[in-house]
Amino acid sequence: MPLHAVTHMTTIQVYNTLSGKKEPFEPLNGNNVLMYACGPTVYDLSHLGHARMALVWDVVQRYLRFSGYDVTYVRNVTDVDDKIIHRAKVMGVTPEQLAREYTYTFWHDMHCLNVQPPDYEPKATEFIELMIEFTKGLIDKGHAYVSENDVYFDVASFKDYGKLGKKNLDDLLVGAREQVRSQNDLSERKKNPVDFALWKGARDGELGWSSPWGSGRPGWHLECSTMTKHVLGETIDIHAGGEDLVFPHHENEIAQSEALHNAPMAKYWLHNSFVQVNSEKMSKSVGNFSTIQDLLAMFSPDTIRLFALQTHYRHPIDFSIESLSATRTAMARLLRAASYANPGTEDNGSKSKANVQTFGEQLLKQNKEQISRATADKHDPVKDETTTQFRQAFLEAMDNDFNTAIATSQLFQLADRIFQEEDKLKQSGYAQVFTQHARMLGLTLVDTRRHVDIAVSEQVLDLVLQLRQNARANKDYQTSDLIRKQLTELGINVMDITGGGTTWERA
Repeated sequence: MPLHAVTHMTTIQVYNTLSGKKEPFEPLNGNNVLMYACGPTVYDLSHLGHARMALVWDVVQRYLRFSGYDVTYVRNVTDVDDKIIHRAKVMGVTPEQLAREYTYTFWHDMHCLNVQPPDYEPKATEFIELMIEFTKGLIDKGHAYVSENDVYFDVASFKDYGKLGKKNLDDLLVGAREQVRSQNDLSERKKNPVDFALWKGARDGELGWSSPWGSGRPGWHLECSTMTKHVLGETIDIHAGGEDLVFPHHENEIAQSEALHNAPMAKYWLHNSFVQVNSEKMSKSVGNFSTIQDLLAMFSPDTIRLFALQTHYRHPIDFSIESLSATRTAMARLLRAASYANPGTEDNGSKSKANVQTFGEQLLKQNKEQISRATADKHDPVKDETTTQFRQAFLEAMDNDFNTAIATSQLFQLADRIFQEEDKLKQSGYAQVFTQHARMLGLTLVDTRRHVDIAVSEQVLDLVLQLRQNARANKDYQTSDLIRKQLTELGINVMDITGGGTTWERA
């Protein structure tokens, strides 16, 4: 147990979807926290909605560690699913190939956004045998039944069904997950229309694993219950995910897990709200999404992270390119404030050692040097009213259900104080406190103020070539040749086109 583990152990308040209210965060086992967040279904590129969910739970687990808890954080990968099978068929590849490709792209996106890797990242296909055992256990206890080569959970056998999403039986079909088979086909197989699949029999030629009920694959809900049980245990502290998972996914997880174990699945259920476009949820099914890769081509990782954190995780975010552009301007203020942490490097455009390190090297260094709640005062080089009040306000915000909206506003207030301070040593001290807390939120503070994207670079190059054309037209061959020579030294081949005009290519 860390030396600071007993500090502030009961100050954090979390909103528990299960109870519908904020509660003091008190882990089940002393200082240890078992946390599980639902990860991606890897059938396509991830979008900003996926990024928000990953960023939110990344910050939560960071803050719990910062506060002295010993966290075991698990985020799964769903690599077998109806959507994966359907998409693979359309693309002419195997489901395994498709899932592997989009798992890799998800990992790359998360690294770019400085989302820390979870302690464990189980894949559904690694737990098929254990899922079969889980299903057998439910059948033996009378909570599941076999229908042809499918197995269904008997919702009527679990009296607490609906307690998470506050649903009654009339609501239960509303949130049904898309399935390959029609509802008419399924209704002939089920005792009750609201029963959900634990095991789906494979059609001819479909992906499947051997089971006592024939070749098939697990139901989506069963995957998380099995992985949670075998990686973390029957009862965990925090189960997290997007609010669209409350029903039916998390509701069904609770039913099958608690029916099998006769114990709560999780003490706290946390859910983040959506990213919206024109007041409609961003989703692949609607087609109103922007992929993480597309956004990273235009905006820095810190800009995307700040955009997500400036709204409390339980509130929706309205997305537009204009709003992200405004966040980029705001991020520049924070980067300017951070530059004062090392006197002599602020706003002078010089390439400090930190700027020439690789992104990965910088993140490893930052994580190693990360302060904790117990050591924050010791690492404060100023310790005056400004830094004391900042830390207090920042921690109060994060203790209040991880309110990053207020926490980031405190960063901006401290940034303004940094700009106003005339004492260089005090200014540097303020900036050091600033960077410590900004990095706790996962901001890298890699200075991108002088970076330009590919589109802008091409426009600048076209402008330089136009100036060269103007020089040639005015018979200023000395300037024209100088521009061409210096571009060549930069690896740009300039080619004059017969009949006028100029083009270029990389050497």
